[in-house]
Amino acid sequence: MKIPIIILLATMLFGVLIFGYIFYFSFIQTESIYKTILRADADLMEISIDSQMADSYYEEASYAYEDEDYNEVERNCRLAREYYSEESQGYKRVKAELNEKEIKDELIFLYVDQLELLSEIAINMYEACEHFESAARYYDKYYNTDVPYDDMSFDIGNEEIKMMNEKIRDHDNAVERYNNKLEEFRVELNKKL
Repeated sequence: MKIPIIILLATMLFGVLIFGYIFYFSFIQTESIYKTILRADADLMEISIDSQMADSYYEEASYAYEDEDYNEVERNCRLAREYYSEESQGYKRVKAELNEKEIKDELIFLYVDQLELLSEIAINMYEACEHFESAARYYDKYYNTDVPYDDMSFDIGNEEIKMMNEKIRDHDNAVERYNNKLEEFRVELNKKL
């Protein structure tokens, strides 16, 4: 009669140990996920400086364009492109660091998707600035030099502006997809809390 009670107690103890073991490692893994996300968020705060600088120079280029100061458009676009490039590279670096950790969790997968879209957004603006800069050069040539009647500078400048606008549309679409991923991340995070 004593043997079944001992077996029952041993089985219960084994069950408690297994449950505790699973709970402990689940807690450790969840804590690791949150720490990883917090570190990535801190990195994104640093990258946001590049983003703000890029947007600021792009905005200055737009003001210069309105004033028909094509040399300033070029100068500001070059500076904006440098920052957009740094911004995109920063997102790729954080993404690589997250992938290196090999954490198999939906929150991390969604975070990586967001980083890919942020990089795409920055690259779209980089390319928009390239076209804006090129258009400014053609407009400057057309308006500020002695060009023949049949010079194509103005038309080429207009084509560059069209390509710039295509990149801005690509940017806007990527922003929409990013916002959707951000919402998916929020929902998944709420499930885990």
